[in-house]
Amino acid sequence: MKDKSRYLKLLKEAGIGETVMDAIESVDKPRFFDRIFAEQVYTLDRIPIGAGQKSDDPVAMARMIGHLDIKKGTRVLEVGTGSGYSTAVLATLAKEVVTIEFHEDLARLAKERVIGEGHRGVRFYAGDATDFDGPLGDFDAVIVFAACMRTPYFLINTVKPGGVAVYPMGPAHQQQIACFTNNEEARKVSDNFRFYEMCSFDSIRGVYGWVDQGEPVPDHEPEERGVPEKSEEQ
Repeated sequence: MKDKSRYLKLLKEAGIGETVMDAIESVDKPRFFDRIFAEQVYTLDRIPIGAGQKSDDPVAMARMIGHLDIKKGTRVLEVGTGSGYSTAVLATLAKEVVTIEFHEDLARLAKERVIGEGHRGVRFYAGDATDFDGPLGDFDAVIVFAACMRTPYFLINTVKPGGVAVYPMGPAHQQQIACFTNNEEARKVSDNFRFYEMCSFDSIRGVYGWVDQGEPVPDHEPEERGVPEKSEEQ
């Protein structure tokens, strides 16, 4: 398909690595969006997906996935399922994906699409990813497709030693891709953080975003972990 070839070329020119490019190429992207937006699917546009939301910027999405350096045995936590497109790309690379979407209708539709694409190692939840009430376990990689005003310690606390968390961090108008590596031998916590390209995402829901911001977020690791109240599991 001519448009798909152009799309892949644009991503490659943006510096996306071969492993992630292969995963993106293998996913049938039109399956994850309404047919009314067919002309936008193989562009770098953000596409409406319902519930007042839009898809992630394709270049930022691909770069963030690349920073995770996913291996075949990797267990990934994704926050922000959206249309399910990024979930399918992650599922192509990883052994298991646990994905959480705030909007229940989007989570349900994404589940149908991802399963329809043939992926089986994915669990789906709907709810606030920053307000867990039961254990999900630990992850080799955590990726957040929603902007955080401060370090989301509640999420990166689930990263195994040697694991990585990637998320957009910054104010509403613009963020920067942040990468946390759980290196227990680091001399200080700040040594575990790296910052990369600028990006722009909608706010994460819950205490780390600007949409639901209430009391100030404590800048330390949480004491509890868990899962959202509403859930859909394959």
